[in-house]
Amino acid sequence: MKQGLSKREKILLFSAGIVVLLYLAIQFAILPLMARHSEAIQERDRLAAERRIVEADIANKQAIRNANTAAGDRYLVLKDEYPLLIPNEEIATVLTNLCLTNGLRPSMLNIIPPATPVPGQLEQDAPPPIFTIVTATMNVTGGYPSLLSLLDDIDALQYIRLINLGYSLSRQPESSEDGDISLTFELTFINP
Repeated sequence: MKQGLSKREKILLFSAGIVVLLYLAIQFAILPLMARHSEAIQERDRLAAERRIVEADIANKQAIRNANTAAGDRYLVLKDEYPLLIPNEEIATVLTNLCLTNGLRPSMLNIIPPATPVPGQLEQDAPPPIFTIVTATMNVTGGYPSLLSLLDDIDALQYIRLINLGYSLSRQPESSEDGDISLTFELTFINP
């Protein structure tokens, strides 16, 4: 005869079945879902970090663009104030015409070439300088009023400065007699 399972055995089998089902559900459904959820959270955090980096990079690039635009605008203003670098022959023509226009007669002109950096002295990534400064010395003959007129014209020019002046005359400089005048100019040009 077959004996049926007792109520207690049925409860134990039912309980064991539920435990096995719970174990299988946890093992094959819940734990993989939790692992994917954890991976999804890590991926979300990684993407959020990348997004912050990209946003910071975009903001930095925008700041650089704004700075470049401002520098470009400033460069355009400087181009209006300072001429592009010209050859020494044209510098000589400009200075000679400036003196002749004011009644001074040039007798000697010496243009000192700008100092060039020694290779290796500048960093490789350093941008080239914006300005070149050329020094020119000139001896002229003329009167004191002509010299004052020349000084007024130089004051009106942004790119020419008079850095040294020598005036020799045996009499009073206020007179209109001619004297020997030594002038040293500093000319500032924008590099092309």
